[in-house]
Amino acid sequence: MMFPTTGENVSGRQLRRDDQMLYLMIKPDPDAAAAMDGLRRQYELARKYALERFHFTLVPFGDIRLLSPENLERIRRAAASLQAEPFEVSLNRISGNALVGSRMRALRDFQRALVARLDAFEIDRPDHAFDPHVSLTYEEWQQRNIEVSPIRWHVRQLLLVKSVHGKGHELLDSWTLEARQGLLPF
Repeated sequence: MMFPTTGENVSGRQLRRDDQMLYLMIKPDPDAAAAMDGLRRQYELARKYALERFHFTLVPFGDIRLLSPENLERIRRAAASLQAEPFEVSLNRISGNALVGSRMRALRDFQRALVARLDAFEIDRPDHAFDPHVSLTYEEWQQRNIEVSPIRWHVRQLLLVKSVHGKGHELLDSWTLEARQGLLPF
C-alpha cells in the first residue's frame, strides 16, 4: 500500500499552507474515532491530527478555488443522486501510519457507485487510485503491520468537505444514506 508521505497530498504534489482541497469522504462515528485515537496512544503515534479529521477519502477534486460554482453544484447534484444504503466498515490493522481493513468490499462498492454517479454528471476529477485507509498520523512514515481489535461503525452519511491545510475540515454538504430494504408493503 502506498500512502502519501508527510507534506504530500494524494496527487503527490507538495501541500502549501493555503491549500483548500475539496473531497467527498466518509468519517467514523465518535466512538470509532475515539477508538482510533486510543490506538495512537497505545502504539505511541503522534496525535497532532485531530480525531474529528479521521476519514476515508472517496474522491478528491483538487483545490476548491479552481472549481467553478457550476462544477461544485454538479458535484453536489451527483452526490445527492447516489442511492446507497448504510454499510459497515471494519478496520483491523495498522499499516504504516494508517488503519486498514481486510474486508472492504462494501466500501469499495460504495466508492465505485459514487464515481459512476460523478461520471454520469460528466464531472472531471484528478486520477485517484482508491486505497481505503484512515490515516492515524501524518508524521514521518514508519514501517508497521500490527493486527488490532476491529474498529467498526456503520457509514450513514456521505460528506462534501473543504480541507484547509493545517487548519481542519469545513463541511460543505452531506447526504444521508437511506435504508431501503423492507420499505415495501407486504
